[in-house]
Amino acid sequence: MNRSFSSPPLLQVQHLGRRFALPRAGLFQSPGALQALSDVSFTLHAGKNLGVVGESGSGKSTLARLVMALDQPTAGQVLFKGEDVHRASGQGLRQLRRGFQMVFQDPYGSLDPRQKVLAIVTEPLQTLRTAVDGRSEMRELAAQALDEVGLRTADLDKYPHEFSGGQRQRIAIARALITRPALIVADEPVSALDVSVQAQVLNLMMDLQDRYGLSYLLVSHDLAVVNLMCHDVLVLQSGSVVEQGPAEQIFRRAEHPYTRTLLAAVPGQASIGLTQETP
Repeated sequence: MNRSFSSPPLLQVQHLGRRFALPRAGLFQSPGALQALSDVSFTLHAGKNLGVVGESGSGKSTLARLVMALDQPTAGQVLFKGEDVHRASGQGLRQLRRGFQMVFQDPYGSLDPRQKVLAIVTEPLQTLRTAVDGRSEMRELAAQALDEVGLRTADLDKYPHEFSGGQRQRIAIARALITRPALIVADEPVSALDVSVQAQVLNLMMDLQDRYGLSYLLVSHDLAVVNLMCHDVLVLQSGSVVEQGPAEQIFRRAEHPYTRTLLAAVPGQASIGLTQETP
């Protein structure tokens, strides 16, 4: 994972903001607004992981959607390898999207129950109009992606309901891997899974990072997961960054009262925040 940082960072978020208009509270009142994100900035280098933490409503998922260009910011920029993802369109955006993919929280809701695994895993290739030489190559690529997450080629012909929650999340990871991205945005990727399955999926994600030099932008309320996976941490409160820095510094010597409150609320936080070394 040791790389030169002479080239542009993999991901740069600069003064990012997102404001949502609210409906009028009354006939003669002006419409309100919700500032979901305000002046958020960070840099993520290739091969590194950044954990984004905060309470529900802190802006974590809004940030993830803006990084993925699934929503438009009202201020700031998201630069992927130096290119502004929100200024790109058409073929330019499709080309950029090959480099970043997303894994969602709910392995039950993020997979179309009407589609077989083959269609689910190859969906990014079709959506991004990736040149593939016929159905046989498409199936070969999908089989390779499944193998990388510990599933079988025969699983391509099954439906999501035939799998456990952990297996479904492996399918979601295979779908993200098939374009060979440099960045995976993972929004609470294990929070819907049993504890024993969580460990399996996290180990898989770390193995894939070692194999392919992936970077993860990991959105999570689980500080133990962030401490295990991430090199750096960004703490959001009400849409604003209150603290950011190396994971070891945040977990061992948190400065902001909000961060210390988050750490204190974790059962057994001393074992995750004060004794375990970060990767």
